[in-house]
Amino acid sequence: MVIGNGEGLGGGDASAGRRAGPLPSPSVRRVARKLPPVHGAPAIAPPTPAPVPATPVDGGATLLRQLEAQARRHEAELALLRREVLEARKAATLGDLLGTTTHEFNNALTTILNYAKLGLRHRDAPTRDKALERILSAGTRAAKITASVLGMARRGTTRMEPVQLETLIEEALVLLEREMTKYRVQVEREYSPVPQVTANPGQVQQVLLNLLVNARQAMPQGGRLIIRLSRDPGAGFVDLCVRDTGCGMTPDVMRRMFDAHFSTKSGPDETGKGGTGLGLSACREIVEAHQGRIRVESAPGKGTAITIRLPLATPPQPAGN
Repeated sequence: MVIGNGEGLGGGDASAGRRAGPLPSPSVRRVARKLPPVHGAPAIAPPTPAPVPATPVDGGATLLRQLEAQARRHEAELALLRREVLEARKAATLGDLLGTTTHEFNNALTTILNYAKLGLRHRDAPTRDKALERILSAGTRAAKITASVLGMARRGTTRMEPVQLETLIEEALVLLEREMTKYRVQVEREYSPVPQVTANPGQVQQVLLNLLVNARQAMPQGGRLIIRLSRDPGAGFVDLCVRDTGCGMTPDVMRRMFDAHFSTKSGPDETGKGGTGLGLSACREIVEAHQGRIRVESAPGKGTAITIRLPLATPPQPAGN
């Protein structure tokens, strides 16, 4: 059945409807009419829905617990990433020193071989004694180089322990001795008797190598590199100062020197060091992680002094306390 335009059934005329039979009675449409209110009768307000009692929902507490668990996972992941970054930086430092240490070790081997040949050619006692002394000296130096490299490679943990800073300084200088000699840098040691500090040896040695290389690069024509160890009796810190007589820094450079990726170098020098802009920012991060402080003094043409303050090692407490 097709409904048309409302004038008939099937779109035909009215006579066709009469021939077919009587039309159905028209439906009655009832329209609700709004009656006016009766005068004097009270107005009846529409009923209001009854309030639904609030039921405690633990969804908020569950969400809070989930957020706290997620935050703990993120903190653990961040700590892991920090350790991996430190390991990568240490590996990069060792990689930078690879060429230097290879030359150092090769020089020691060359000395040993040459004086061994000299001792074999000359049978007299004075020549042999001199050859043996030089062989012993070169062999001792080769052992120091090996010990320094292996020490840095082993120190891969983040564990804090009592550390003697003088030992770490000397190990770092062994690795850089040839470089300092090549660039006519005179190393001066000013060590006062200082107690041990609480530190991670590998990370502190990374800071030392970074500061020493920066100081050497600031003196391309040679100069003096002063390494000072001291302690303020009234403070619980040991001060390690690395001072150079190089070009110094302007105030603008000093304001930005700890920014990540900031560098005044156009790229690595001929030794393959420098230019990444990650050095000093990494140094500050390591020192602050040791609960220490870092202070910089510099002026153009007057050199730079960087002082690191590290906390004293805590003596072990007696078992009864």
